[in-house]
Amino acid sequence: MRFNSQEFFLLLFLIPIVLAYKFLVQQSARKGGIRFPLAFLSTGIHRSWRSRLGFLPDLLRLCTLVLVIFSLMQPQYGIEREEVTRQGIDIMISMDVSGSMAAEDFKPDRLSAAKKITESFISGLVDHRLGLVVFAGLSLTQCPLTIDYGVVTELLRRTSLSMIKADGTAIGDAIINAVYKLAPETSEKRDKVIVLLTDGENNAGVVDPLEAAKIAADKGIKIYTIGVGSIEGAPIPIYRGGRKMYAQNNDGSLYIPKIDEQLLKDIAFMTSGLYFRATDNEALEKIYQKIASMEKGKIDVNRTVQYSERFYWFLAPAFCLLLVEIYLRSRIFQRVF
Repeated sequence: MRFNSQEFFLLLFLIPIVLAYKFLVQQSARKGGIRFPLAFLSTGIHRSWRSRLGFLPDLLRLCTLVLVIFSLMQPQYGIEREEVTRQGIDIMISMDVSGSMAAEDFKPDRLSAAKKITESFISGLVDHRLGLVVFAGLSLTQCPLTIDYGVVTELLRRTSLSMIKADGTAIGDAIINAVYKLAPETSEKRDKVIVLLTDGENNAGVVDPLEAAKIAADKGIKIYTIGVGSIEGAPIPIYRGGRKMYAQNNDGSLYIPKIDEQLLKDIAFMTSGLYFRATDNEALEKIYQKIASMEKGKIDVNRTVQYSERFYWFLAPAFCLLLVEIYLRSRIFQRVF
């Protein structure tokens, strides 16, 4: 509740002047008249209830004047409204699709598990923009930033080990590709995150991973790195002539790829992100849940008060009191001069 025209409050100071005029000037001017109601004349010298309430019309006039002044002050009643604006973040998922992602220490294999759990992660996002980069010996943009999660999910499902012919693990190329999809010159000010998922060492590409991480840090992009693979590792299945075999080293032993954890930790540290080790499906799912809980974007809360005019709260009773006063003066408390 507020009064929009408070200067009219000064009119209340006129009331004592009116009262002084009423009881000093007018009373002396009426000494020659009969100052009692007609009803009093018919009851003799005994004062009736009408004579005792003779002040009532003047009191009603005073109350009417006060109410009119308050209505002139423009009383307004406000309703508070709260507007919550959520600004999402930009997330670029960078997924390794090199041959080592066929290892079967995840069920059914690393890439299939990563795709399924990433899809579940996407389904829980709200207000964020999302993009997808895949990489092996080189990096490829599957989907630029979009709010159409259905498109990203469909392209993620189509991701396969055979989609990039150049084998290897180009971590630096994957980072720099995601950075320049996240940070164009005209990009709006939103928090930006890269989720880098890989199971190998950097052994391909033209960009050094730490140089790429430095560029990301300069642009305010945070990188969460996820190393995918069990602690003991797993061989890589290959198919030749319809037969399932496993990749071997030159000496005939099974080839077990290793994760360069130190490199992934350094990348995360340089960009104020975190490194996670996913040793199975459940661990990877928990990692995505933790990232989702940390990256919620910004929330702006604006509170506004919408005011409505309420002058009639005072003007309507003032009008009613005026009608009552007119009736009393003309019918019950009529004076004879």
